[in-house]
Amino acid sequence: MSSTDDGDGEETYGTAELNHRGRLTIPKRLRDELNLDDGTEFTVVREGGDIRLVRRLPELETLSRGEDWGEEAFRDAGEATFGDRR
Repeated sequence: MSSTDDGDGEETYGTAELNHRGRLTIPKRLRDELNLDDGTEFTVVREGGDIRLVRRLPELETLSRGEDWGEEAFRDAGEATFGDRR
């Protein structure tokens, strides 16, 4: 099934049906595009008569390499992030 763009930036991925246990399946193509894996959590938001699912992002983790970072680490991170735009 292909998605359709309605002109205002929203895409439609077909329909979904609530089953007898209250479960709703998100279309596979959309799950693949958004990298939604088993266990992905959402906040359910009601907006009038509409329901919106908002993906909950995992907490960020701080990593340490066991010693102080040198100035080159930050220079390298800048290049990796922004490219060589000097």
